[in-house]
Formats: sequence, C-alpha cells, structure tokens
Amino acid sequence: MDELKEIIAKNLVAYRKQAHFTQQELAEKINYSDKAVSKWERGEGVPDVLVLKQLADIYGITVNDFLSEHKPIKLRFKNFWAKRWLITLLSAGLVFLVATVLTVIWWMVVPEKGGIVAKYAYIAAVPVSLIVVLVFACVWGKLWMRCVVASALIWTLCLLIHLTLNIVQPQYAWMIYLIGAVLQVLVVLWFVLAYLVKRDKPVKSTSKDESE
Repeated sequence: MDELKEIIAKNLVAYRKQAHFTQQELAEKINYSDKAVSKWERGEGVPDVLVLKQLADIYGITVNDFLSEHKPIKLRFKNFWAKRWLITLLSAGLVFLVATVLTVIWWMVVPEKGGIVAKYAYIAAVPVSLIVVLVFACVWGKLWMRCVVASALIWTLCLLIHLTLNIVQPQYAWMIYLIGAVLQVLVVLWFVLAYLVKRDKPVKSTSKDESE
C-alpha cells in the first residue's frame, strides 16, 4: 500500500508539472484546498477515485496512469493544452474560410462590388471568430483569458459597426465607441467580481485536514 501511495504521489506531481499548474491552480480546478493537494503529492494521503477521475480528465489521461510507474513519464503525457488551442484556432479559422468562400462567390457573381464585399467580409469575420474563441475560453481558458477575448470582441464589433455607419451616418459613427467604452467597464467589473467570487468559493479538504 505504501508503495502504491508513493507511485500515485510521484505521478500526481509529474502530471501537474507537465500541465504547468501550481498546487493552488490545480486545487481551484478540482475545488479542493492546496493543502490537500500537497498532502497527496507527499504521499501522506490518496485522493478518492472520483478525484482521480477528475484529475485524469483534466490531464487527458486515464485513472490507471496514476497507478502505474512510467519511464519516462513525459512520454505518457498528452499535450492537451496544445490540442485545445489547436481546436480553438481551427474553429476560428473556419470562420475566415466561410468569409473567403462568400467573397469568392460574390466576386464571381458581381465583380464590380467584389472588393467592397471582401473588405467587410473579413472585418466581420474577426468578431465572429472572437465569439468562437470566447466560447472555448469559457470552457477551457482561465478567467483573465475570457476578459481579454471579451474586450477584443467589443472593440472589433465597434470597428465593424463604425465602418458600416460611416456609409450612412458618418457624423455619428464615432459614437459607437462610447457604447464600447461602457461595455469595457462592465467587462472589467465582471472580471473583478468573478475573481472575488472564485477566491471566496469554499473548497473541500481531506478528512485528515479537517481533523487538524
């Protein structure tokens, strides 16, 4: 049993470091205290099977990978962060593919207006692709990533609306940025609120922690 604890502890440390998580960051992801994570990694306790399954899902491995000794462990680790970012970039790239297809079709049908359509199609593709990135950031990314992507989305939408309004109401087109500024303040306030809520969120601890 002690040998199994030592194997699990070594694997917990190795996989966490491979994922570039601190003990605190990992603890927040599984809603446990960093003190509990530290005890597991020192071999003074073993997380239950549900926690091991949760950790395995985070690292993109199986529960059995925690129970076996690996040589070297790096070769067993799946680069899940690279996969997730590649999926995000591919999804955003599909938006530009659609914009390109629509531009080419329009250019073939109405050649004299193809340049204008291409201009607005690609400008419109930027906020649409950012919406896709924001969805993935909400699922996989950290809080600050969501804030950055949401801010970029706001200002690219403002640019798109500004260019559109500049055709019909050029004297008022700049005012769209006032709305963008207000939205930016709201995003920052949301970020601060979400951070405070996350920081004050109660975490679980091991039974040994509670006894202490």
